[in-house]
Amino acid sequence: MSELIIGVDVGFGNTKTSHKVFSSGVIKHSTKPPISSMVVETNEGFYSVGNPKITIQESKMNNEDMLVLTEAAIAEELKMQGMTQADIHLGVGVPLTRMGAEKEPMLDYYKRNRKLVFKYEDVTYSINLLSINVYPQGYAGIVNYINKFSRLAVVIDIGSWTIDIMPIRERKADAGNCKSLSLGTITCMHKINEHLREQFNGEADEILLKDVMITGSSVDLPPKYLTVIQNDLKTYVEDIMGQLRALQFNLDTTQLIFIGGGSTIIKNFLDAEKYPKATVIDDVHINVKGYEDLIRYQIRNGGLK
Repeated sequence: MSELIIGVDVGFGNTKTSHKVFSSGVIKHSTKPPISSMVVETNEGFYSVGNPKITIQESKMNNEDMLVLTEAAIAEELKMQGMTQADIHLGVGVPLTRMGAEKEPMLDYYKRNRKLVFKYEDVTYSINLLSINVYPQGYAGIVNYINKFSRLAVVIDIGSWTIDIMPIRERKADAGNCKSLSLGTITCMHKINEHLREQFNGEADEILLKDVMITGSSVDLPPKYLTVIQNDLKTYVEDIMGQLRALQFNLDTTQLIFIGGGSTIIKNFLDAEKYPKATVIDDVHINVKGYEDLIRYQIRNGGLK
């Protein structure tokens, strides 16, 4: 079988590969759904992935959802290449602040299922996981950029549920001072809809909110809704900057590197004149590309297990 390197980032909001993004919502069915689009079939049942309704769990390793999402992600990558069988070096990640606690459990979770046979959209896939490689999120994403950073920098990875903060000193990660804040985009959307309910007795669907987050506007929203959403996103950005100040980062002297799915909010709503040292790398695939690059590096240096 062909040997491939595939990175998969199963986030609380979205699951990403180097080419694909879909919602991490999973629904289990007792019988086969009438439409096979984005349906994974295993010995345990049928699962619709990409569902917008997401359940936040304390640990992604508590059930089979993460494995199902990983199977769907791998299938999407193989489908692009017209393949249904492959030997795969899999790259996944956990927050840098959780590497000590979650790396081994994550490895164990995937090692229980190194031979994967499943159906995705009624097509059978057969996968051998040659290696499972767990990397720190955030750091993996910027490893190819780090030599271009200032000597004093901080990486802010804005995810769906958390914001992970990683200081960089002399172009090396300061792992001992990393922080994780419960200030992700999901909390921001909840607050926006709270304000919309207060003012207009209505809410904006997540699809429309994400449209404004990604592009800065939306033609599908009434102007009064759009104004509230845009103002709240500006407030959200200032809240993030306030948290950085509270963590003793000097925003005048420290390069601020924003990554992750929420970095588009910074791109669209940050006052660039007020924060001239802010840089946005708004590639939602940045972490998985980093996982794949790190696997290639390890293969070249004989470091894979």
